[in-house]
Amino acid sequence: MELPIFSDNLKSSGSWTAQLAREQEAWSRAPRDGAESRVRELQVEHALERAGQGIDALGLLSAARMVWSWASDTEAEFTLDRLLNLHRVLIGAVANEYVLRKTEPLPINTMHDPAPALIVPRMLDNAFDWFSTDSFKELHPVERAAVVYLRLLDLHPFPAHTETTALLAASFYTERAGLPPLIVFADEVTRARYQHALEAAFRMLTQPLVELFAEMLRRTMLITRGDAQ
Repeated sequence: MELPIFSDNLKSSGSWTAQLAREQEAWSRAPRDGAESRVRELQVEHALERAGQGIDALGLLSAARMVWSWASDTEAEFTLDRLLNLHRVLIGAVANEYVLRKTEPLPINTMHDPAPALIVPRMLDNAFDWFSTDSFKELHPVERAAVVYLRLLDLHPFPAHTETTALLAASFYTERAGLPPLIVFADEVTRARYQHALEAAFRMLTQPLVELFAEMLRRTMLITRGDAQ
């Protein structure tokens, strides 16, 4: 799957970008006391509820803080080595343990055709080459996050918890831009919207997922500045 990063369905629309910018401005002016811890509480709470068994709060929090530390370094890039280390921290694997899948996974939905395990390492190399291009860097940070997230889901590089790792990886791009990490809330309405957006994305219609991510970021900022529950 090669996501259409120049197609009309991924271009920024005035609605979500303007709304997100207004909320980010308000969020940046709000008192910061406890905001960071509240963001992490939300991130861990909803990620654990969505992921089910196999990861714990400590591993998830450690992985989230690792992403934040990379994003805070203006010289840092999100690399394949960092993706693998992120997944190891998330699942509690030892350093340098081989974590890529060796078998074929179940598709995420009817539109998903994951790469054969044998070529996953090469496809990951290609993906990270793509993420370093000027054309990728010209995208809005939320669009970059969506592209990375979808490409990782498409390749499905890990035997389990690929979606959780992919969301953490995508958060590098939002946090680098001064936004919160990506949190896909675990309520039933959001779950249904997420599934619809993901199916559309695997049909090469990526804008619904981009707009959902923007809404999730606005929701996180509203909650953590005290204007919503």
